[in-house]
Amino acid sequence: MFFLPTTIIYIAFSIATLVYTLKNRKIKIKNHHFINEILIAILLFDAGILFPFMYQFHTPNISIGVLNTLWFLSSILFIIEMIVWIFILIYNAIKSFRNPDLVNRRDYSLYKAIIKDNWSDNIKDEFGRKILHLFTCSVVFIFWIMGMIFNEIGFLSLIQLDIYNFSFWWIITIGYAFVFMFQIADLARLNYFYALPKWAKKWYLSMRPNELDTFIASTPLVLSFVPFVFAPFPIFAAVACITTAADAAACLVGKKIGKTQLKRGSDKTIEGFIAGGLSTFIIVIMIMLLFNQYISVNFTKIFLMALVATILFLIVDYFFNHISDNILNPLLTGFGMWIIYLL
Repeated sequence: MFFLPTTIIYIAFSIATLVYTLKNRKIKIKNHHFINEILIAILLFDAGILFPFMYQFHTPNISIGVLNTLWFLSSILFIIEMIVWIFILIYNAIKSFRNPDLVNRRDYSLYKAIIKDNWSDNIKDEFGRKILHLFTCSVVFIFWIMGMIFNEIGFLSLIQLDIYNFSFWWIITIGYAFVFMFQIADLARLNYFYALPKWAKKWYLSMRPNELDTFIASTPLVLSFVPFVFAPFPIFAAVACITTAADAAACLVGKKIGKTQLKRGSDKTIEGFIAGGLSTFIIVIMIMLLFNQYISVNFTKIFLMALVATILFLIVDYFFNHISDNILNPLLTGFGMWIIYLL
């Protein structure tokens, strides 16, 4: 039952997000945030419900003692994170209430005005914003390769783990901690901005103006990876790379050399559109070949998986303007590849 604290925390996040969204549904619908925020609430609930099954899914013979240890370590981290955040938010709220002038200086509308005045949409700044997403992808490969090395030298067998539960424990724990940190900060930013500490406010200085009244894009991006913990590692890795690297390629190429508008009323270009599709196809081929020992499919199926992922990526990029591609890209491309693999 050591998984229970994590499950409860994420279900509570889901409920808080849903209540916030429904309470503000009129403005959310007007600004095209409503569906995205409902999906975030669903993904948070999904993360809580699926957590108890993650570490042992690929290794059903793992001992209950080792499994409890993994759950315990993750849950302890999240509980500590929760306690620290609650203390920080309460401290800042009390400090603000004791000084009305401080509440006025911490008004969120003033902060939003600063963000809008300093917003820059050039390629240099866009690259900086994409670094955080690429960091998410790098975590996946760092800990999987670490698991491969430890497995090769026999260390994992000594601690009764294998590459899946060792690497995924790190990846899942870091991912869940990241989501926890930004979801609680976002809920504070959107509802009680005066309670947010100064160092947390600096996180949001590179926000896009269209994120000012909703949750930042990084949270649903990470949450959308959750279902693919149950897929073979190459599918999980491909989803992470498509959502970060292929999306970055489409955006940066479009800004650098994009000349032709993709469609009327869109700020996307045909050049960026093509770059995203090609990147998706290449990413899937490379990852499936590099980590073929963990999925064992022939090249024909790899080609089909890459083709389906590319088509779905392009469909999302072209047709869906008001639903976040950080949600749709991983879910559609991931399930598309998974279905082809299972056929």
